[in-house]
Amino acid sequence: MGDVSRDEFCDKCELIEECNRLKIECNALNALCKIGITEDRQRKRELIIEYAKQLDIIEYEPSKEMQELGEKVISHVQELNFIDEFEIRIGYVISYEAKKKDGRTVAADCRKVTSSYMAYLPFDFIVTFYEPNMSYMTENQKKILMIHELKHIEIGYRGLKIKPHDIEDFEIILKEYGINWNDFNKDVPDIFKLKSE
Repeated sequence: MGDVSRDEFCDKCELIEECNRLKIECNALNALCKIGITEDRQRKRELIIEYAKQLDIIEYEPSKEMQELGEKVISHVQELNFIDEFEIRIGYVISYEAKKKDGRTVAADCRKVTSSYMAYLPFDFIVTFYEPNMSYMTENQKKILMIHELKHIEIGYRGLKIKPHDIEDFEIILKEYGINWNDFNKDVPDIFKLKSE
């Protein structure tokens, strides 16, 4: 929220005594903080895209947010538990460039880090999320997208490898969430609630 602290903001609010008495967080302040974070992200995205075009580069950065989501998905989705079990190292990256492949929009992809790059990168796989192509997704859709990308990781006879889709999407995702799970404004279930019940 810029230079204004939470205390300064709340001290000017006429409902502060009620919030303090009930010992609750201010919903209005939380909503404003979320708006501020979203605007900061949007401005950062715009600046990166602008500078990337001027410098003729594609901008990527490690994403703590996607790493945390990936870790939660791995712990909640039983068929992905082998990733932790075998200590497979995954790097999570955000790209501010849109990506298309064969005329189709790509929201994310998973790539195996080849042995020559492993000398520099401490990862077995890199999952890249193309922010412009997934910015419309709800949190629940992002969880399913994460499952989709992590399902590409497989242990084969000769070690780690990328597993192709068994059909256009992974069959298990289609069975549980439908063929259009990634449509704009699509209401999909929260996988964390489904798996814990």
